[in-house]
Amino acid sequence: MYLTKLASIQLVLWNMLEKYNQDPADVFKKVQLDPGLMYQSGARYSLQKIAALWEEMERQIKDPCFGLTAATSWHPSHFGTLGYAMLLSTSLRITLERLIRFHRVISDAHFGELHEDKDKGTLVFTLMYKDEGSYSRGREDSALAWIMSVLRVNFQKDLAPVSVSLTHSRPSCGGKYYEFFQSPVTFDSPASRLALSLDVVDVVLPSGNDELAAFNDQAMTQYIATLSNESLVTRIKKIITEHLPSGDATVEAIAAELYLSTRKLQRLLQ
Repeated sequence: MYLTKLASIQLVLWNMLEKYNQDPADVFKKVQLDPGLMYQSGARYSLQKIAALWEEMERQIKDPCFGLTAATSWHPSHFGTLGYAMLLSTSLRITLERLIRFHRVISDAHFGELHEDKDKGTLVFTLMYKDEGSYSRGREDSALAWIMSVLRVNFQKDLAPVSVSLTHSRPSCGGKYYEFFQSPVTFDSPASRLALSLDVVDVVLPSGNDELAAFNDQAMTQYIATLSNESLVTRIKKIITEHLPSGDATVEAIAAELYLSTRKLQRLLQ
């Protein structure tokens, strides 16, 4: 299945590369991603190529903890309507619920699940990989660091999770995780998790705005409906556009991304 993600989100990765004095344009070129698409409203990248981008970043950046810099590399506009809607949420719980409910706006892949652990008094966000392969270390770190950063912006006070779990092993710079999360961090865990105290998740946030959030929710619901109705031909056109800058917009390459035979693809294009 050909899965995509909002191109503008990769501006976070662009900013992260710049923090480490890397040439983002060169890194994007190596994985055949057109940087110009990040500035086109609604443009999307192949998730397969985004995974390749993360792998290339890990080859270029020597700091094994670089993923944590996502916390200081994002702007709500990078995440489209969802980015602003999350910041309008009236509680931390609603912030996370909105991220999960409307994640399709920014990515075709399932992203996370939320559940209460009443025995431990926590609300737990679990990172999911149902539609993709397991995240690389940097990508896993950046996902939880970004979420924690959004929650802190919303809370407007000191905020630390009860615990953090990561699937990868503890790197040499492991102290950076404790410094950033300000909580116990468990490595080599079976799943990536962020646990928040039930004492804070339902506190009413001063920045919350139900009216504006509802307006954004409506816009996102309509956008998701258009994605669901998108025809296969439209998806093919998007892939062709994505491949043009690299010059590899061949029938074979496009058919492979869509898991179609070249014969069926040629029939669709006639």
